[in-house]
Amino acid sequence: MEIYYLKKEEFLNSVNIESLEKFTDGREYKCREKYLEHLCGLFLVKFIAKNIYNVEDTEIVLKNHKPVFANHKLNFSISHSKNIVMAAFNNKNIGLDVEYMYPRDYKRIMERYNRNIKNPTRHDFYRFWTLHEAEIKLNSEPKSIYCAFLNEDYVYTCVSDSVIVTKYGIKELTLKSKNINLEEEYENPQNLKA
Repeated sequence: MEIYYLKKEEFLNSVNIESLEKFTDGREYKCREKYLEHLCGLFLVKFIAKNIYNVEDTEIVLKNHKPVFANHKLNFSISHSKNIVMAAFNNKNIGLDVEYMYPRDYKRIMERYNRNIKNPTRHDFYRFWTLHEAEIKLNSEPKSIYCAFLNEDYVYTCVSDSVIVTKYGIKELTLKSKNINLEEEYENPQNLKA
């Protein structure tokens, strides 16, 4: 399993937005911010698949309500929260969730899900919540679970319905310049590095 992420604001400020929009899957959003977040996730998955995993055809389709590559067996899962867009890759089915740890009424929410922790901390709550969301994306019973923190404000959880058999790693997609044409970068990376 490998995880890649980008910092949304930095990414959007460094790329040509028109070139990002070329990666659309046709989904429509009422909110431009959610639309751009979605496009960041699509680009991240396609860019990493092509340039790290050598997947030539990065067309994504829905299979049992889950996005998959149309012509490749590499599995992925996308998540985003606040300023982080993240994608996990594995050779087995995988689910990923990342969350910015906003203050909430942790106890009330956990009670609603029959989790009776007397005084849950934000870490308790977000470990539970990201596991819950990652399991939904997995769409089956997890056999492997990995939970970690990114910086001090984010937690992420990956689950798989098999043993996570590839090496574990997390890498940030970094940018070397401004006004990056993502169509060109997708084909021949010069300004993006994972």
